[in-house]
Amino acid sequence: MAFPSSSIRMLTALLLVTTASAEGRSAASVPYELRGAILLRSIGYESGFASRKGAAVLAVLGGESGESAEDANAMAAVLSKLAAKTTVASRQATVQRVTYTGKAQLQEALRAGGAEVVYVARGLAAAIPDIPPREGAVVRIVVCGDGDDTKRGCAVAVGLAGTKPELLLNVKHANAIGLRFDPQFLRLARIVD
Repeated sequence: MAFPSSSIRMLTALLLVTTASAEGRSAASVPYELRGAILLRSIGYESGFASRKGAAVLAVLGGESGESAEDANAMAAVLSKLAAKTTVASRQATVQRVTYTGKAQLQEALRAGGAEVVYVARGLAAAIPDIPPREGAVVRIVVCGDGDDTKRGCAVAVGLAGTKPELLLNVKHANAIGLRFDPQFLRLARIVD
């Protein structure tokens, strides 16, 4: 699948923007708007996602309270705003906020909502193993706002390298569940095992 060089340049530009924002938390993170834009652009480079038709459902997973609820609420708002203004790999997208209370509840919510992409909020890495990697023929993309979560099973994450946003990809995990990212995208991401 070929991607226009302008899309690659745009993703590269997003990654090169610097930030020192801590978003009100003790650990620094990429600002919500930039994080959302990078993640939406990134999932469009997965061949299965890009080849499907119809509206895509992005689930934003967070806890009932605390850091993960704050992150999930903010990201759900940002992703909804971005999805209203643009498409993801030429597909319209809708965003659903899912509150994590347990494995069975999570799996039912993702199945019922038809989620193809799950954003796992910062502070909720323990829920990553509870996310089913497939729903029928659809391979689910798990994305995170904490770069360290790629080591915990998140396929794509946006973290900080110093003060600069960094795109991370757990290519071993992605390949194991059947995700296939464009080679141009692979050159932009730091590969994590």
